[in-house]
Amino acid sequence: MADVRPIACLRPDAELAARIATGPHSEISKQEIKDKILENPLSYSRIVHPKCLYGSVPDVYDRTADDLKEWISRDIFRQDENAAFYIYRLTSCGHTQSGLVGLTPVDDIVSGRIHAHEKVRENKLADLMMHIDKCGAQVGGPVLMAIHANKRFLQWIAEQEKQVPLYDFVSENGVLNQIWRIDDPDAVRDMADIMSGAGDLYIADGHHRVMAAAAICERNRKRDPAFTGNEPWNYLPCVCFAEDELKILPFARIVEGYRHRTLDTLLSLLSDSFAVEPCEYGAEPRKKGEFILVSGEKSFRLLLKEECRPDDPQASLDVSVLQDLVLEPFFGVRDPKTDPRMEFIGGMKYRDQLLAVCRAEDAVGFLPYPTSMDELFAVADAGETMPPKSTWFEPKLCNGLFIYRL
Repeated sequence: MADVRPIACLRPDAELAARIATGPHSEISKQEIKDKILENPLSYSRIVHPKCLYGSVPDVYDRTADDLKEWISRDIFRQDENAAFYIYRLTSCGHTQSGLVGLTPVDDIVSGRIHAHEKVRENKLADLMMHIDKCGAQVGGPVLMAIHANKRFLQWIAEQEKQVPLYDFVSENGVLNQIWRIDDPDAVRDMADIMSGAGDLYIADGHHRVMAAAAICERNRKRDPAFTGNEPWNYLPCVCFAEDELKILPFARIVEGYRHRTLDTLLSLLSDSFAVEPCEYGAEPRKKGEFILVSGEKSFRLLLKEECRPDDPQASLDVSVLQDLVLEPFFGVRDPKTDPRMEFIGGMKYRDQLLAVCRAEDAVGFLPYPTSMDELFAVADAGETMPPKSTWFEPKLCNGLFIYRL
């Protein structure tokens, strides 16, 4: 069962929230992030991406800690006196989703009540732990979690959203952010009861933050065998959304160095596993098992033959099928994360960017159908991991609105 509790967090002054909050910067360069910080000194990118400003100097996280302390001293951020639940509602491009912000025990990671579906990189994990240690806080914000569809959960949120929001602004990434603080004792008890029957939590985005929290907790417990379990580092901030609220976009795959004169040969070879048919340029896959192949000004629909789909939850993912039946056998891509010919394109403009690259360069692109929440749950329940770049959740949470101090 899910154990989600009220949180006391460090939050920005309401009048400054729009200037402070920053969208994820996975689609822009380090120089662009630095330019944003220099243009807006209150951008939270200063705290969450300090290497873009200061460089990879040994004391970069000491500087970050000093910046955060200064903001606290100037009341740019203020600490909650009492714990509460928060509702975080995001609206972008006609899609709205509302989630619950709170704390979940790190022990639930070890016990398996929090499910993962990605591997973490040890060097990135160590760097993140240093960042957290120096700042004394989970500076990256709440981890995006998913729960199975839950009518009571959504009804409770809808009722609380009738109040006036604490924050109501459009962030730099064009997302409408609305946040409510819920500290009424009856409402808090009701939500705690709802979550106790909501089943397990599934990490949607933020695996490194989860594993960093687990590692810090384990280390601190070894240092202090008399720990009570109530110390702040025993908990992890999260924002939970019902599965039917979340929107997943696909990651396009591009293989560079492809020769157009081999297109006919490639299509002929693919016909062993796929039904191949020309399609409108710029078309998108319509269902699971369909892929769009783009080469130059040509576009083809690949329909996976049912007898070629594996039964295993991980291997049956469309991104796995693409890797196992196309990218490795025909292009020799064994590790898509490290192969220099591979490029991944995600986000709202994935299709337009895919077409632009394949039109201008010697490359072939593939657009898979989006991974579903059911598939994510199945892979996580089986204890397996997804291939790199399997899910892109949209809209993205803003950084800088909920900081959990350790």
